[in-house]
Amino acid sequence: MLLRIKIEFFYLSIAKLKTSSRIVLPLTKRIIMTRSSKTFIGILSFTPIIFTVVIIIMVFNMIPQFIEWDKQEPDFYLVFSTLMPFIITAIFACLISLGLLIFFLIHMLNNKLMEPVEKIIWILAFLLAGTVGYPLYWYMRIWNEKV
Repeated sequence: MLLRIKIEFFYLSIAKLKTSSRIVLPLTKRIIMTRSSKTFIGILSFTPIIFTVVIIIMVFNMIPQFIEWDKQEPDFYLVFSTLMPFIITAIFACLISLGLLIFFLIHMLNNKLMEPVEKIIWILAFLLAGTVGYPLYWYMRIWNEKV
């Protein structure tokens, strides 16, 4: 599987947190990814931007068809066949973008090395910058992750 994610628990070597029943509690939980899975996530993080460019090009290519439809009424099949590639591409782009948002939020929330203020800043970056924040987060927090 391309995305092998191992969860590793680190314990303090000097003073472990222990409860009264002598159960050792993990202090931090980190997601460790291989270089190939980091590369795969990096490629995926750029795909929403690429899909946005493709959708804009598709809309501009449909403008002459829309102008022709203004002159004569098209039938349903013609409209459906013209708009279907656009609709399928837009749905696919939305699904990839939503999946990446969920993945990056889970990765960010499980990253115990990040300060809470930085997590809030990344959430705002995802909400305000949209898909532009995905490659930035991937490069700064996944690709350049200090192990």
